[in-house]
Amino acid sequence: MKKESKLEAQVKNALERFLGQASVVIETGDDRIDFNGHAQMKSASTIKLAVLLEAYRQVDQNLMKTYDLISLKPEDFTEGSGVLFYLDSVKELSFEDLLTLMIIVSDNTASNIAIQIVGIDNINQLLQRLGCAETVLERKFMDVQSALEGLDNYTSAADLVTLLKAVDSGGLLSEDSRRRVLHILKKQQLLAGLHGRIEEEDEVSVASKSGSLPGVVNDAGIFEYRSNKVYTAVLTADSPDHHSGQELIAEIGGYIYDWLKAKESPAN
Repeated sequence: MKKESKLEAQVKNALERFLGQASVVIETGDDRIDFNGHAQMKSASTIKLAVLLEAYRQVDQNLMKTYDLISLKPEDFTEGSGVLFYLDSVKELSFEDLLTLMIIVSDNTASNIAIQIVGIDNINQLLQRLGCAETVLERKFMDVQSALEGLDNYTSAADLVTLLKAVDSGGLLSEDSRRRVLHILKKQQLLAGLHGRIEEEDEVSVASKSGSLPGVVNDAGIFEYRSNKVYTAVLTADSPDHHSGQELIAEIGGYIYDWLKAKESPAN
């Protein structure tokens, strides 16, 4: 039985104090920390990471071009997170700009158009190919009728780490597409979760995608500092309030930040 690391002990303590349910996976390169990592939970917008990967896989297959112009029709606009619903003058966007909005402000209009373009079946087939057994996209975002029929989107912390590693490895996407995906994830504008205790200009970078619903706050990201990387996902359910979920995720992000800084200190 391996000795519990300081990082693992810190995360365990944070989870014991949290009043809801939580699932955490952290891969540091040296170690894997897993607390309920394969629990299937509501994904909220973290599943947009899978949409992003399938979109760039199709770019690599020459099925789409990043510069293809996508027309936005009145029926495409969707409420919820994002900005496009409020921008009446926007009539078209490049495919890459659409994907960028889907990630950095979690735009639901952009997300639903992207899903329509790349196909739900293709996204789910990619998830199966990557071995993400707990992740499934069953409906678009803000699709109330499908939700009433019992359809929803699910994932696990373990699967989200698998998706993050697929972004960062050479097995799925071309080098150019991997660079583009990481660039988008690093431009994340929703910074209350894993980024929450990291200064904006710090050397530690986080490429991430978060998501939330009532009682649900999730985040998944790649931390990078000099020669070290950490892949992590934190999912919560039955959170007493949105702030509590965000604080748990920010606390865990802070511990990862401290681990990275200590790893690169002269004493190590």
